[in-house]
Amino acid sequence: MYSPQQLYQFIQFAKQYLESEDFEFKSGDLLVNPNNEEDINTLIAIALAEHRDGDVTSGFAANTAGDNEKSRGPWQIHIPTWEKTLRKYDIFNSYDSIETALDDPGLNAVAALIIAQSETGDDRTYGINNWQTVMNKQVNPDTKETVIIEDDPFQIKAGVGNFVEKAKEYDTDYIENPEMIQKPDGTIEEIPAEPLAVNVNRGEKILEDTPLTIKQMMSALQSAKDGIYFSKPETYISYKGNNIRKVVGSDLNNDFKNMYANIEVKDLSPKEVVDMYVKDLSGYLPYGVTYRKVNMKNEGRNIVDLVQNKNVNNQDYFYDASTGSVITGDVVNKRMNSAKNYMYRYYLSKNENEPLAQIDNVYEYLFRTIEPYVKISEDAANALSSTPSSNNLVKESGYNPFPSMFSGENEVRRSGYNPVASAQEAAPTFLNNLEKILRVKPQGNKIKKQNPKDRNAFRSMFGG
Repeated sequence: MYSPQQLYQFIQFAKQYLESEDFEFKSGDLLVNPNNEEDINTLIAIALAEHRDGDVTSGFAANTAGDNEKSRGPWQIHIPTWEKTLRKYDIFNSYDSIETALDDPGLNAVAALIIAQSETGDDRTYGINNWQTVMNKQVNPDTKETVIIEDDPFQIKAGVGNFVEKAKEYDTDYIENPEMIQKPDGTIEEIPAEPLAVNVNRGEKILEDTPLTIKQMMSALQSAKDGIYFSKPETYISYKGNNIRKVVGSDLNNDFKNMYANIEVKDLSPKEVVDMYVKDLSGYLPYGVTYRKVNMKNEGRNIVDLVQNKNVNNQDYFYDASTGSVITGDVVNKRMNSAKNYMYRYYLSKNENEPLAQIDNVYEYLFRTIEPYVKISEDAANALSSTPSSNNLVKESGYNPFPSMFSGENEVRRSGYNPVASAQEAAPTFLNNLEKILRVKPQGNKIKKQNPKDRNAFRSMFGG
């Protein structure tokens, strides 16, 4: 069985092999380019979906044969469809048995990249649409025509949902030796594991989150409306009413399915989509022993220390739900650093000896520093800054992003945390400085960047 980390490594092997064969990777909505991190997430998510547990991911991809032994390996390559294409490459043609080749996870990844780069004149057989987990199809027995049953059933193309989120659990600077390998016959062979680090400093990237697009947030809201956004067995943590709260994914799915029952996601404006996503969905974090791919050590103290000493990119865009505005990373850093001065002392004073309580304190620190700000794409930032304001924000969608405008109450984060009030209780002097910073608002309709950088730059740990 293969984890997202191991699947990532297989993709890197496949990328290097195909590049050595002068294979040219192209980019597109349905094409996977392994030089793009989001595309790698997509390909890993496909493997996880091919070996799912019902409608949720097990967290691993198996190496068992499916479809009456015709589909093989982590990416379930369908031999009758692809053998002729694959044998054009020496690495496959050198095998007498294509089954043996595809049972090798590295060669299976090579085949997956070839398929994910296939261009045809038919959307049904174009790139990643070749996988049933991306576009569910069946052949009409009467007309022999391929009919689409459901497009993107697991939100893989949309870039959201259980499978894509789980697929992100790898590190580009880390080599993980497998602890067990599942053979094609289904038997599992255990292997002594000794993970090897290659210039490992994962904490350096702890605040480098992937920017979200309007499309991704809209898809996430639709998944929540359908009751499938959260992983059912997983525990999530939030910060509401100045308290850490835990809830299982299945309960959250039911809650949001009922909450959004009368909301039409497609009718939401860009501002409503972002505001709703940030206030409702982004306020839940998976509860575990990692945060943004970094393992917690010393009851999570290393996470707090890393966030305390790092800033976001000044040029990136963030959405602040407390003010309903787009701000730059520079503004986030000014606000966050002032809050961190107090919160770090608060975290140290609150720490207890019981390990689970200390981890809860780590999450409280995160919810009251970096988590209120959600990184969004430049297109999303521009869409929000160009959205005309309206005195009547309660649209036919049924969603009111600013209830305080009608109730006369001050808007606070849905997490329940009011930074000014909390700071006032703890340190009156601190309030004066924090209050000034929180009142700073960006000027102008659009927030312009200086020295824009390519966010999609992808560094392979194998030098690819």
